Amino acid sequence: MVTNWYENWFGNEYLTVYAHRDEDEARQLVQLILTYINLDKNAKIIDLCCGQGRHTFLFAQEGFEVYGFDLSRTLLQVAKYKTDQSNNTFFIQADMRYLPAMHSFDLLLNLFTSFGYFETDIENKTVFQQFHQALKTGGYFVFDYFHTPYILANLERYKSEQIGDLTVEQERFIEGSRVQKIIRLNRQGKQSTFYESVKMYKPDQIIKMMEETSLSVRYIFGDYKGSPLSEDSERIIIIGQKE
Repeated sequence: MVTNWYENWFGNEYLTVYAHRDEDEARQLVQLILTYINLDKNAKIIDLCCGQGRHTFLFAQEGFEVYGFDLSRTLLQVAKYKTDQSNNTFFIQADMRYLPAMHSFDLLLNLFTSFGYFETDIENKTVFQQFHQALKTGGYFVFDYFHTPYILANLERYKSEQIGDLTVEQERFIEGSRVQKIIRLNRQGKQSTFYESVKMYKPDQIIKMMEETSLSVRYIFGDYKGSPLSEDSERIIIIGQKE
């Protein structure tokens, strides 16, 4: 395992490789959230690991005050540029294990598998403790993570693609309880290598960690359309509340 891989990967290279991020999926998820959570118009939202701000921007368009937190300065700069015309979005650089927020938010978002990055279960569980700390009592959270049974059955071990003058090779493999990815980039002979390493938690493990940090599960879905979770679901989406 490559430790602290997330400190190096989420930069300009990441933006190039994942430029195709699906905006329609983001809108679907936001609509699903608003269908199941009745938010006051003055609600404050924290988008934890907001990345380029896809969901931050959509919630801001709905009129909510939204705070995007991310470790990557590069991604935050892109997000700020995209939402520069909005006066209800704020971006803060922070590690998700150490949030500068106390009982301040009505809704916390942790989307697109922004979990399981750290080496130990204790560190990963700390993220749920931060959910609890950041939320007001009765505040909601939304947790969107890959569905481990689907990953184990459908892992795409190798992929190569050309993005302009950039050749991107991605190699994926399972090592212990983690799904590992090696990303090799080649642009006109100049090569660079990046890594991803995410702990695979099963749904019952996730729910147990949430309950141990006084977070109650209210709804569980298997996709952004709101389908029930099944063995074939690609994702697990949990909507819950701080007790």
